[in-house]
Amino acid sequence: MDICKCLLLGVFSLVFLEPHIGWGQESFKSYTDSPWNRHTIDDSSLGSDGTKFSDVNNDGKFDLITGWEEGGVSRIYLQPDNPKEKWPFIELPSPDVEDAFVADLNGDGFMDLITFSEGHHQRITIHWAPANAADYLDAQNWISKDIPVTVGKTKWMFGRPYNLDGKNGLDLIVGSKDPNGTLGWLEAPENPLIMEDWKYHEICNLGWVMSIELLDMNADGEVDVVITDRKGDLRGLRWLENPGKKSLTKVWENHFLGIRDGEPMFMDYFETGKGKKEIDFIVPVFQDGWKHFTKKEGIWESQTIQFPTFVGDRAKSVKVGDIDNDGIPDLTATFSESLGKSGVIAMMGFQTDTPYFIDISGKEGVKYDFILLKDVDSDGDLDIITSEETAADGSKKGLGVIWYENPIK
Repeated sequence: MDICKCLLLGVFSLVFLEPHIGWGQESFKSYTDSPWNRHTIDDSSLGSDGTKFSDVNNDGKFDLITGWEEGGVSRIYLQPDNPKEKWPFIELPSPDVEDAFVADLNGDGFMDLITFSEGHHQRITIHWAPANAADYLDAQNWISKDIPVTVGKTKWMFGRPYNLDGKNGLDLIVGSKDPNGTLGWLEAPENPLIMEDWKYHEICNLGWVMSIELLDMNADGEVDVVITDRKGDLRGLRWLENPGKKSLTKVWENHFLGIRDGEPMFMDYFETGKGKKEIDFIVPVFQDGWKHFTKKEGIWESQTIQFPTFVGDRAKSVKVGDIDNDGIPDLTATFSESLGKSGVIAMMGFQTDTPYFIDISGKEGVKYDFILLKDVDSDGDLDIITSEETAADGSKKGLGVIWYENPIK
């Protein structure tokens, strides 16, 4: 199908569709005609600010990691037998935390916690896990150590673990926001437990990193760094070309894909085509719609899909996945400034001739963050996991870490 036709139809439907009205009206009603059931994983701290997943205890079930910015802690949530109950957690200190994820940085078989702090704290901290399954669940057995080269340098916002140089285990690809906004990588030393030996190598300046993805953009066998940069002269969706393992401290060439005059937020990417796979990008642009990037004959092109009228005023996160099991990708998204509006929605069949919207969250919640698609209750369909950090009164109580139960099964 012609992509332009599809996207133009998507724009048309987005402009004219209100909640619960759309193309494919009957199938829409049969899927859901009310918000999905919401389940609370945890709402006992303040300012839940983004959620990642990993199986931290090797039990075959995914667990969750969330930083609570105003609460000054990060928590690793262990999935219980009944995921509809509140999840037990390991809590570790992390003032002004903006991002949190797990990785085994010292190769002992146990996932460590890495936290990124902005505000006044401004540092990247490794919380070393005890190398003993019996002690893992006791936070008193963890050891939290700052990476000295990061302390007071900038407001750290986002990171990914990856063995970039091919030695000494996982390095950290990290980004921040102004002042001193920077994208770079922390080189793991021979003994990663010696914090003073971690070295920082800058890749480029930036204004405010929102996303970091690791993809081989030019098929040269090396992982490149794709980012959305929200502010400043270098704002946009762009990628930094890996110069090769022997030249990692040299210049990484910058390549812009687009969004030079907007504010790109948390992006997603997905594979398209048959045989030789291509990568498409979907980027929410603040108040300007979703930008859908496709590559044609070596040239990146983009089309805008407008937001519906019933959502929050600011776009936040997006994730593509088949949530109704019809074999066709759907687009799911979160929004902030959603008081009295929907903060979590889906655009069903967003690349087809008959897309339509569903309201997933209803009007509860104000400021949503990352969206994850996982089968939480193991019933064969994708549920939605996210976090919501701001209550209607403006406090940071919010709904906390939550998931929405897909009603298809």
